[in-house]
Amino acid sequence: MSVEMGDLPSDIIARLDASLVARGQDVTLRRYTAPSGTPRPKTDAGVRAFVRPLKAEELVGRLDHTFSKVIFSPTDSSVLLPMKKDDKVIIDDRERNVEFPKHVRYRGVLVKIELLVAG
Repeated sequence: MSVEMGDLPSDIIARLDASLVARGQDVTLRRYTAPSGTPRPKTDAGVRAFVRPLKAEELVGRLDHTFSKVIFSPTDSSVLLPMKKDDKVIIDDRERNVEFPKHVRYRGVLVKIELLVAG
């Protein structure tokens, strides 16, 4: 995240949003709202995100090649914030499990969400 002197949180979010429009991909954030059901109740939110596999130096402990990093903006995802462990992200029609959510704040304002997802 590029931060320049004098930036406001809204400036950082606006740059991230523009970058996601230009180079991101569509994914779906999902939170199941009940442990079972047919169909199982859920809340979905479509967002633009950067999705990439973990780099070799990030593969530590139980993190392996099945993990990916997902970065998105709080702009269109507020219905499912904060993201929690065991929430889901649908990437290329495949449901992936949120293992490690990270909510990045600048001057006390949420400006970016980074997830490590598995599956």
